[in-house]
Order: sequence, then structure tokens, then C-alpha cells
Amino acid sequence: MSRIPARLSIAAVTAVTLAFVAGCNEKVVGPGNPVEAEARLFAAMNTDDFAAAGDIVGQFYEIRDKDPENHRNTFLLGAASLWWLAEASHPGANPLQITGQAIPLILESFVDVIQNDPVNRPGANALLGAFLSDAGFDRAQGAALIEMAVAEKPEVGLFQRMHIRRFAFADDLETAVAVDAGFKFWELCAGGIALDRANPDFTAHVKQPTNDDMARFCWGSERVPHGYEGAWLIFGDLLVKSGDIAAAQRAYLNATLGPNFDRWRYKSEITQRLASDLNARRATYASRYAEQWAPIGVPAFSCTQCHASVAQ
Repeated sequence: MSRIPARLSIAAVTAVTLAFVAGCNEKVVGPGNPVEAEARLFAAMNTDDFAAAGDIVGQFYEIRDKDPENHRNTFLLGAASLWWLAEASHPGANPLQITGQAIPLILESFVDVIQNDPVNRPGANALLGAFLSDAGFDRAQGAALIEMAVAEKPEVGLFQRMHIRRFAFADDLETAVAVDAGFKFWELCAGGIALDRANPDFTAHVKQPTNDDMARFCWGSERVPHGYEGAWLIFGDLLVKSGDIAAAQRAYLNATLGPNFDRWRYKSEITQRLASDLNARRATYASRYAEQWAPIGVPAFSCTQCHASVAQ
């Protein structure tokens, strides 16, 4: 059972969203310790413990209530709420309840961070932009926020520039933009080296996961152990949609080069694609009905497709 109040009034949401509060580094002590809450969030995502999501969101909510100037905690409240909403199709979940509670928290938390926290602002811009785009609330504003993230932290923003366009029709310019953003993301990760767009072999560029603030978005990290593999999976699927079958096959092969590939919960998505008829997969995108398309990435696990490992 979530510890968030069951109903948040529009007035309360608006007041929090528009509030300007000065940042500080004070930490809450006791059972609401933000460091413990942050560790709990990433541990749950790493093990795909979705049943804990609502309680974790509630913990961040309580901490924010005590310390609204801890903007790192507020950013994580938004991020945890986005995970809760994005994967609400889990068996046993209550999507209606999750939607009603998560959406106000996503909006107010990320807006607060964007206004008050330069450190976490690029991530908040990228995640709020993705939410507005994917939910269909305001795709133009969502794309604009992501471009702000690109300007501040390209490793964060370029991935989302690619990701939010995955629902475009195959013959839409937006799909070409998505593919171009994917190449630019990986070229940035490779140190600015141009990739062969017909055969983007990444063998010479693969590095170990890291906690470095910038490089972790390319190679994954302790908290996001499969960011590398997940990004290549999504990029490969977009290449299939665009008709670049040979490049897509190479993208899937690149995913297998990840140091953490063998313990990735969704590695079968890659092996199945490599063994399948990618031209037949491409043909699904000719439909004008998106529900008939082959999926881009692993839609039911929007966040944990990059976070979750198999049990050790």
C-alpha cells in the first residue's frame, strides 16, 4: 500500500509546481534518510521489484514533505513516480490508482528541479520531456525540454531525442531524426569518432560500466547496469523501422559486446532479434496502426529494460 495521500488537490499541485525554493544540502535523518531511499530505489529497479515502487515513491514523498529544499530527493521522487507509471501494467498493479497519484508527482517534482537545481536539471528536462511526449500531453514542449537537456548534457539528451520518436511512422521525418540522434549519441560515446552508418561496428569503442557523471550514460553504471545494452536494443529497433536492416543487425551485435550482457534480464530480446527475419519485422511498420507494429525495445519494462539484471 502506498504511503502517498490518495488524493492531491489541483490547488496543492499548482502551488508546489510554481514554488521557488532555494537549494541546500541538508539531509533528513532517521527512517526517512534520503540516502537510504535512493539506494532502495535503485536496488528495486535492479531486481525488477515493482511491488515496492509505490512504497518507495511514498518514502521520497515523506522526505520531501520534511525537507522540500533537498532537490536531489525531489528529482528522485519524480523519477520513481515515472517508473511507477511507466510499468503500471505489471500483474497485480492498479493502473488507475497509480496514474492518479504518479502524474501530479511527476509534473510538480521535475518542474521544481528544473527551476531550482542546476545539477539535476538536465535529467529532469530529459525525463519530463519524455513523459510529456510519450503520454501525448504536449509533444512539442516535451521535445523542447529534451533539447535543453541536449544543450546541457548531450549524453542524457541525445538518447531521449532518439527515444521519444519511436512512435513515429516509419516514413515520417521524425523516424529519420530518431536514427540520426542515435548515431550522434553513440558517436559522442566513442569520443566524437564518426561511425559507418551502414555498418556501425562498435567493437573498438566498448568500455566498462562506470560511475563517471558523463560516461555512465554511455556505458552503464552500478545503478543502471544495462544502459549500454538497452540503448543498442532501442536503436537497433529504430534502424529496422527505418529500413536499415544491416545496420540494425550490427546494432544488436553491439549490444552483445556489453560487459554486463550475460546478466542482463532482457538479453533474449537481442538473441531473438538476431535469429529472426528482420525484414518481416520491418514490414509491420507499414501499418498505420501502431498496435500492429513490432515493439521498440521492451515496452512493458520501460525503465527496467536498462536497470534490471538477472538474479545472481
